[in-house]
Amino acid sequence: MKPPRAICGTYQTPPLRLELEAAIAEMRRAGQKFAFAICRVPDGSAWKVQIKRGNLYSSLPGEFLSHDEAASTGAAWLAKITADSVRD
Repeated sequence: MKPPRAICGTYQTPPLRLELEAAIAEMRRAGQKFAFAICRVPDGSAWKVQIKRGNLYSSLPGEFLSHDEAASTGAAWLAKITADSVRD
């Protein structure tokens, strides 16, 4: 299959990781605005926390050696961002 070609002035975004798609589906079911997922880095040596805030997708800074460490960082981020959004 040929890779998608960019047409002048447009950009096709890469597909989301399956882990993040599942987290987003759960976020929508729960009526939340934020989600995170724990994903392996491409070389498999560490874990990253992928996040969604509204319509923005990104990663938290840093890589983690264990899944548990990444999960606790993601949970702390979610708790903080949820608390901050309630105050706004």
